[in-house]
Amino acid sequence: MKKTSLTSKISLLAIVFSALSLTSFGQDKKSMTVSGEVLDMACYSSSGASGEAHKSCAADCIKAGSPMGILTSDGKVYLIVEDHNKKDAYAEAKKHAGEQITATGTFSDRGGVKTLIVDEVKPKS
Repeated sequence: MKKTSLTSKISLLAIVFSALSLTSFGQDKKSMTVSGEVLDMACYSSSGASGEAHKSCAADCIKAGSPMGILTSDGKVYLIVEDHNKKDAYAEAKKHAGEQITATGTFSDRGGVKTLIVDEVKPKS
């Protein structure tokens, strides 16, 4: 009887652990809208470069392939990632280097990297 009880407890723990793992896995992605400045992550990461004075450099760096991010008014930075099914939104973000935009997409936080997989990008009015 003890063997069956122990097996049942182990099975129950495995089911609970699996359910919790699946629940937490599903929680790291959600739709969100973010507003802020389009950064080139190379210059921002290495020297904190942003703002109007860095706009032309940001545009050149992004054209050359530097990853993009969005710097919000509260100082958070989100890495912008292309949605393979909606490539136009990422291309639109590239046009606004150093400018303010509003971007909507899927938020992901993996390993401490906050990412926005963009679906839509609009210049901020």
